[in-house]
Amino acid sequence: MRLQRLIIFIFFFLGFNVTLYAETISETETRTSSTNVTEDFTINSGVTLYFLNHQKGLRVKSGDITITNRGTLHSYEDDETSTNQTITGTGTDGAYDIKIYNYGTIYNEGFSAIFVPNNDQDNDGDGIGPYIYNEGTIKTSNKWTIRFHASDKTKIDNYGDIVADTTQEAILMYEDNDSIINNYPGGLISAAGSGAIATKTSDAQASNRSTINNWGTIQAEWDSVELGQNSTLNNYGKIIVDNTSYSTRASIQLQNDNNTVNLFDGTVLVGIIDADFNSVTGSTLNLDLCSSYYFKITGTWSVNNKSNCGELAYSEDFVESVSPLFQSVSDEIGALRTDIINDVYDFAKIKMENNENFALPLKSYSKRERGKSINKFASNINGFAFGYPSENDKIKGHLVFNFLDNSIDLLNQNVEDKTYQAGFFLENLNIKAIFGYHNYKGNRIRLNNVVAGGKEIITGDHKSFSSIIGTQFFTKINNNSYLKYNLDSSFENFFNYQETSDHVTWKNRTLGQVMGDVTLGWSTLPKNKFKFNPELTLGYRTIIDGKNQKYNFNGYQKNFDGGVQEDLNSKISLLTDYSFKKNTNIFFDASAKKTNSKQETYSLNIGFKSKF
Repeated sequence: MRLQRLIIFIFFFLGFNVTLYAETISETETRTSSTNVTEDFTINSGVTLYFLNHQKGLRVKSGDITITNRGTLHSYEDDETSTNQTITGTGTDGAYDIKIYNYGTIYNEGFSAIFVPNNDQDNDGDGIGPYIYNEGTIKTSNKWTIRFHASDKTKIDNYGDIVADTTQEAILMYEDNDSIINNYPGGLISAAGSGAIATKTSDAQASNRSTINNWGTIQAEWDSVELGQNSTLNNYGKIIVDNTSYSTRASIQLQNDNNTVNLFDGTVLVGIIDADFNSVTGSTLNLDLCSSYYFKITGTWSVNNKSNCGELAYSEDFVESVSPLFQSVSDEIGALRTDIINDVYDFAKIKMENNENFALPLKSYSKRERGKSINKFASNINGFAFGYPSENDKIKGHLVFNFLDNSIDLLNQNVEDKTYQAGFFLENLNIKAIFGYHNYKGNRIRLNNVVAGGKEIITGDHKSFSSIIGTQFFTKINNNSYLKYNLDSSFENFFNYQETSDHVTWKNRTLGQVMGDVTLGWSTLPKNKFKFNPELTLGYRTIIDGKNQKYNFNGYQKNFDGGVQEDLNSKISLLTDYSFKKNTNIFFDASAKKTNSKQETYSLNIGFKSKF
């Protein structure tokens, strides 16, 4: 019992002392001298702590200190020549492993909102030296917003705004090793002058082995991001020169040797990529972009295409690529049309038996959100099919007409497909033969770092003819269940065409594929005005002709054979027939289909029949 009381007392004493020596600001106040921080420091929400006319506001004097700001921390001065910092954590004072969490506003009218020099030790062994986390606003109006030097393993996680609103260098670093800056989606790092993220080179060693990961926005008037040496930029967001001279100023500036720039989908650049400064060497540019792009670059680079989304062309002053995104899914669009024709055929069979006309509204939505960018797409089809009996008594069947309006969304590309199909269903021969004309119009966005906004729109207008020819076999298992087999071929011929501004010429392509499926169905007898007919389908498709799309841009001859060229699929369908009045029926055909390549398709077809 005594031992238990002793343990409880020790824990209570330790907890009490931690609370006792932590300072919390709960009311607004103004201080005219620096505050030495030796324990954790918190500013509550709705509270402002002012520092007036001094060099250092919160001066951290001990290791492993956490400063949390949920209100406003504001340093200002009457004498604009003074050098003040709002938060200072100097390694020479023993302020190692400082952690700063900002959810409110840190504003400095002097030199630095946060200054953490000479923090070259990681005493707690977590692999991170000074750490800054920001969800709010960190801002300065005279000099650097966040500055550190000789502070190894510094890490900044930014979800808010880090701004130098009237001057240069929102983040300045030098003589540091292994620093990491993460600018997450929605995050802004901005400087009114140069270097939103900057490194010194003139009188100090540039940052070494730093890593900058950007999903948000980084912008400055020039040299928006500067890389020191042996450093890496991974960009998924915007890096912008906020200046009318963006065609000659750098969005990405390499200050020293052996740097790597990796550009991924989501990238938007305004301003050139410059490796022609200080005669730098060892520069590597890796392009993992499915978007089309034209980037002006300077200096000597090792350029690599990592995307598998088309080939690139590289000269001494630009790197360029055209991503044939639509051609990567054109086979799957053809397969979707074949699925629709098969749905129409299933509906028409009953009408053919009774020698009746039919009309069927069509709705289909398909998407693939996962996987490589070259394979992601969405297809939204609306249409209408109708048919009427053939007048030929020797061959029983229907003439069929089909109209489809398909909106196709790809990465940085949108295509509108107007489809007009006509053909026939032959009941006694179990044959489907449909021929189509297709008009494609769309916009392709090309990333271009020497145009305003970093993007330009290129339009295309091209045509194709297609055929869908297939057969269906039907086998009864018993009175209620059955097996159904579809075997189809789809051929589509895309004609030569050229995009606006003579940018890209696409060569003639005949795309042929075969597909087949087997369906297990179970049909109930009409009961209580309802008839239910669930089905389970397994299928397969593959391209047999035209796997390559040939094209050229600016004199470069290229070939593309990407995309998902074959897949397995499963489909669940429910066909219902509801008789809500004598001789009056409404038909619903709903289905969900999924392929092994993560494509999902949902369709709903509605038919109506009434006799008077």
